[in-house]
Amino acid sequence: MIANADEVNFDELPSYDVIIVGAGAVGIVAAVDLAHRGLRVLLLEAGPQWIDKSSQDFFTAAESVARKHHGLHNGRFRALGGTTNFWGGQLARLDYSAFQKRPWLKDYDGWPIAREAIEPYYAQCEELLEIPKGLRDDKSVFQHAGIPDQNDAEELEYFLTRWLTEKNFGVRFKKELNSKNGVFVITEAPVVSLRASHDGQTVDGVQIRTKDNKVSDLNARYVILANGTIEIARLLMHPLAGGQKSVWADNRWLGRGFMEHLEGTIGIVKPRDLKRFNRMFDNLFIQGIKFQPRLRLRERIQIEQQALSFALHLRFEASNLDHLENAKIFFNGLLKGRFKGSPRVILSHLWSAARIGFPMCYYYIANQRILSPKNGRILLRVMLEQVQLAESKITLSNRTDKLGMRVPELSWVVSGDEEVKTVQIAAKYAKKYFEENGLADFVASDNIANVNHELLDGFQDTYHHMGGARMASSADLGVVDVNARVFGTRNLFVAGAAILPSVGFANPTFTAMALTLKLAEHIDGECSKA
Repeated sequence: MIANADEVNFDELPSYDVIIVGAGAVGIVAAVDLAHRGLRVLLLEAGPQWIDKSSQDFFTAAESVARKHHGLHNGRFRALGGTTNFWGGQLARLDYSAFQKRPWLKDYDGWPIAREAIEPYYAQCEELLEIPKGLRDDKSVFQHAGIPDQNDAEELEYFLTRWLTEKNFGVRFKKELNSKNGVFVITEAPVVSLRASHDGQTVDGVQIRTKDNKVSDLNARYVILANGTIEIARLLMHPLAGGQKSVWADNRWLGRGFMEHLEGTIGIVKPRDLKRFNRMFDNLFIQGIKFQPRLRLRERIQIEQQALSFALHLRFEASNLDHLENAKIFFNGLLKGRFKGSPRVILSHLWSAARIGFPMCYYYIANQRILSPKNGRILLRVMLEQVQLAESKITLSNRTDKLGMRVPELSWVVSGDEEVKTVQIAAKYAKKYFEENGLADFVASDNIANVNHELLDGFQDTYHHMGGARMASSADLGVVDVNARVFGTRNLFVAGAAILPSVGFANPTFTAMALTLKLAEHIDGECSKA
């Protein structure tokens, strides 16, 4: 059942098995899965059921104090569905090399779990998201679409990413969330602090503050933080209810290791055989699912070259009208059951949504971030992993917001050396791939030869916030353990991209959802033992 906070008598709420903070992709996936397992779940969303400018204004107070980060303000959504309100729905597995120790990267020991440990949960995600079984394997799609078998090279591998038909999780899982059994969703219920036992190791529940400034305590056996990378770090760094310090507050990795994907243009592609080129690199649509062709560095070459992970994709320049695909994603998500009420109320919500969405769409348009018809140049772009650095961090300023919480500050730091080297490797192998296969000529951007960090000036963030509560084998190396439990606690867990120790090149949402299903299984097992 979904209810707004002003419709709920918080004093009469029972104690739940699990409280989940944040109703974005991972929060909704966790809630639905745990409810299917028979647990009583309370899902708390700080924002309303649909996009509202007044709720979004909470994000504008956050500050970027180092490298400019556009997604700090534009890439977060405070509403049911979270960032899935404006998400392309891309699914891609994290590459194997991201899990492994890479000796050439300082202070990086790899993941504390193997990629194989997550693979079953990727498959569960595909089932949950209704990806047809015959379309989950690239080779099957190649056969279906008539893509040539000989599409790989010694250094680069050709692969496909999948894009969901219904991207907005508030819409996709509306039936499950509105069910009277299992999940109770409360919107406009921002969590302002965690409540802990006297020894601090057991989190008793959460404290919320509603619009009327009323503070309520909610109880649960387990608490999962799924409210986004920056808000997770902020809540963990905030004092506990009552003002006492948490047992995890002094963890040296809390808020640190913030990461993003860097994306930028590295050259222009000029097809030699346009028909063959289009057959390989046009987006595919099969059973309503979009497949986007990409190229990635083979693991063996990555080790030999001591490079970071990256993926290459094409962008076709065209008029701005063609780039309004992003606007369509945004407003489709809003219009599919997002609004209710009188015509006046609906128009008010649409106007509020437009004021939020148009600036973001303009940013995407200006940076050529959506595939367009081929009536202009063909740009080759790279999605690049960044090195995780302790000095890239989320901290709290001395300013407070309307909820009385300290405002987050983001200091996004990119090392530069490894990233520049990897961009140059990407350009070199891209040229070899296209020209030796007779597909196209490739002209690298003028600044690719630069060996200094200025090469990255034209690269921007992709709204993929990661890190800040990374997974590790011990509290000396991270914030959560292999089960996503916060070190030093018995029942506090973190879900989402905040726990990733490294990020590869893939959009992190699919991996975050897979890890969340793993977490749900773990909590269900603990409940069964109890």
